[in-house]
Amino acid sequence: MTPLPLPAMPTSAGHPRHVWDYWRPAGGGIVELGTVRGHDVALPVHFHREDQLTFVLAGRRRFVIAGELCEAGPGEGLHIPAGTPHRSLCGADEVVCVNLYTPSGLYAAAELIAALARHWRRAGGLGWADLTRTAEEHRRSLGTGLTPTMELGGCGAWDGVAAAADRAGMSREGYSRRFRKERGVPPHAFGLQERLNEARGLLRAGEPVAAVAADTGFADQSHLGRCFRRAFGVTPGRYRAG
Repeated sequence: MTPLPLPAMPTSAGHPRHVWDYWRPAGGGIVELGTVRGHDVALPVHFHREDQLTFVLAGRRRFVIAGELCEAGPGEGLHIPAGTPHRSLCGADEVVCVNLYTPSGLYAAAELIAALARHWRRAGGLGWADLTRTAEEHRRSLGTGLTPTMELGGCGAWDGVAAAADRAGMSREGYSRRFRKERGVPPHAFGLQERLNEARGLLRAGEPVAAVAADTGFADQSHLGRCFRRAFGVTPGRYRAG
């Protein structure tokens, strides 16, 4: 069995530890795979345009998902639906896990996680081929692969609080209060995350980092880099190279 390739670990003082790495499998419906290895695995509140399925190989993965603490240990997994605000927390031990990012609703998430757990128990590990094959076995034949539209702001273009409030027939203040209550993040944070998700898609397509920064409304490449790394754990350049 070919083991999962894990993020690079430091070999000597001064070398950076790459906690996150991203990979794009050829074929199938998986948008990308992510590996996480390290102690400092905390990320601030963010969301993805894809479903996220996290499967833990070692340690405990801890998230706050829609305000609720959720945990998974070795051989267990979690499903974070597309568009759901969440943040990850550090734990006492080193975490090793893999994330699958898939079009919304295209895979039967609970059944897929259960199948991965059965394979992990039987084989004592999980290879890339095992992971992608098991995922395809749980692909829904009628899945739309579309991100659900949100009442107060979809996972698409975001043109600001004032315009959104006007479309909803609400005051800016009232809209902001309702938005935060229903979505778990204030409108400006949602707008930033939408731009970061747009950047993510452009980088996956191979667009240059500087062009992506300009196209998604960041002041410059450095500004995009700071925001992108804070949200996703890697620089735009490293993410693009995946």
